[in-house]
Amino acid sequence: MKKIGFLALAFLLITNISFSQDSLKSITLSDIYKKGTFRSKPVRGIRSLPNGKQYTMIVNGSLVVFDYKTGDSVSTLINAKDLIIVGQEKPIRLSSYEMSNDENKFLIPTETEDIYRHSSISAFYVYNRSDNSLTPLSENKQRLADFSPDGQQVAFVRDNNIFVKNLSTGNEIQITSDGKINHIINGTCDWVYEEEFGFTKAFFWSPDGKKIAFYRFDESRVKEYTLTFYGDLYPELYTYKYPKAGEENSIVNIYVYNLETGKTTKMDVGNVTDQYIPRIKWSNDPKLLAIQRLNRLQNHLDILLADGETGESTIIYSEDNPYYIDITDNLTFMNDNSGFLFTSEADGFNHIYLYNMEGKIENQLTKGNWDVTEVYGFDAKKKLVYFQSAETSTINRGIYSVDLKGKIKKLSTKEGENEADFSDDFSFYINTWSDANTPPYITLNQADGKEVRVLENNAALVA
Repeated sequence: MKKIGFLALAFLLITNISFSQDSLKSITLSDIYKKGTFRSKPVRGIRSLPNGKQYTMIVNGSLVVFDYKTGDSVSTLINAKDLIIVGQEKPIRLSSYEMSNDENKFLIPTETEDIYRHSSISAFYVYNRSDNSLTPLSENKQRLADFSPDGQQVAFVRDNNIFVKNLSTGNEIQITSDGKINHIINGTCDWVYEEEFGFTKAFFWSPDGKKIAFYRFDESRVKEYTLTFYGDLYPELYTYKYPKAGEENSIVNIYVYNLETGKTTKMDVGNVTDQYIPRIKWSNDPKLLAIQRLNRLQNHLDILLADGETGESTIIYSEDNPYYIDITDNLTFMNDNSGFLFTSEADGFNHIYLYNMEGKIENQLTKGNWDVTEVYGFDAKKKLVYFQSAETSTINRGIYSVDLKGKIKKLSTKEGENEADFSDDFSFYINTWSDANTPPYITLNQADGKEVRVLENNAALVA
């Protein structure tokens, strides 16, 4: 069936591209499958710097800074030749990284092994630009390594427990100790949450870097499932916790660890254990943690605002749906913590709402018989929300902005499928456009929608 699908796609490509009779005869399966002759070219690897005017790309093993507007290289943050471990001749390969907020330190994963679809384990190294040093983060392998806001500490998961490494002193502390395979998980997810809610990192630094909020999964009551892995002379058995429909799930709780006092506080998420906590997020107040609570039928959602010091919580938002509530990352708090933005299908279509911190609706920013299909973010300076929607047609997607009074402006100019990737300060965005007859046409645009330059036009595939 998969081969038939590929052949059908190839036929559509061929019929939409003008070829002479002789050139049609020259098309081979190798062109379609191996050479990728008719495959469109993407623009990958661009990551915005915090200033929003520049981005980074990995070029020949080095991390290079480019200017959004001109596309010119500006500087090099990491030189490939500097990534040499003491005692080795060849540098480690830079394929991905995490950067501290001051752009001075980098976490580089190596020897990565996949666990499930989204999760993995790696041997992380810390690269410091100030002295070009490259040092192991810790012993053995780690998961989900993440800088503190000031870049002086790194939290990570190992053996189902959470650790914090002080990069200045070299001291490492273990903030949980009850982690055990197939029993207790701290700081990352069980299989259900990874698969159903699409995340694996389950710990989060507070904005001031003094606390870490984290998930604790008790999966001891979940039944086990065993898979057989073939490949070697003798197969291996892999046993993990896998709840089938209607069976017991993990009991999930949220805790906050205070790095100054060493105290761990349990957040109040209610007395029901057969429920989900699909998202948690710090507000811009480092004491207040937002916790999303979802019933097992997934048709009732609460947002709790919990005190990170006492654990006490209050409900600031509730939503019921006769069918299903989709979980997203669209919760955004105002910088001054005066309110928050959230998306909901409360009126029958997915739209953006503004609430105050007590959960009262201040304004419904978007309205109509169409859906907001993606929220790209909130520009706190301009007070604009950038989003994608199906306003013009159910089969089209456009890019828009809306202010807090509900005034909408369309940024994209072409009908069809438009997708945006905004810079960190929302000065620019990369627009990927295509339609039924046009391969991806990728441009750099200003925040107001004006095209700055073409990044990839895939002209070779245009009829």
